[in-house]
Amino acid sequence: MRNLATRPSAVDLARTAGVRAAGAGVLAVLLAGCGAIPTPQVARPDPAVLSALERASSNECNPSVASVLTGSGVQAPQIRSVAYGLYRDEIRDRIVRYDAWIGLTNQPGAIVVTVDDDCRPIQIYARGGARLPDAAR
Repeated sequence: MRNLATRPSAVDLARTAGVRAAGAGVLAVLLAGCGAIPTPQVARPDPAVLSALERASSNECNPSVASVLTGSGVQAPQIRSVAYGLYRDEIRDRIVRYDAWIGLTNQPGAIVVTVDDDCRPIQIYARGGARLPDAAR
């Protein structure tokens, strides 16, 4: 019977070190990718933009989303629709992030504003053929 308390061999140690190094490399790449996400420009929310969001979809994060849209140069008449998606931490059973999908009247697709569970802006990006205003690029 083999003693399970024996010390690992040099091969086992080398293999473990290789796995750890590979894991550290993957983590470094992932963290570097996160650094490339620019924080969106924010400005005092235009009351007309906030009102357009409220008419389309009432949400506690509308003031924060309005500040991102205002900082990005989106005007109230451009807002066609708003739909919120949420991300839930299933272990802690709480919302951890929202995506506000804003359809614009002058283009297909949507501009997406991501905010955290406290409605702090994380990012803004375009989907489905939409283009960000020049101020947001």
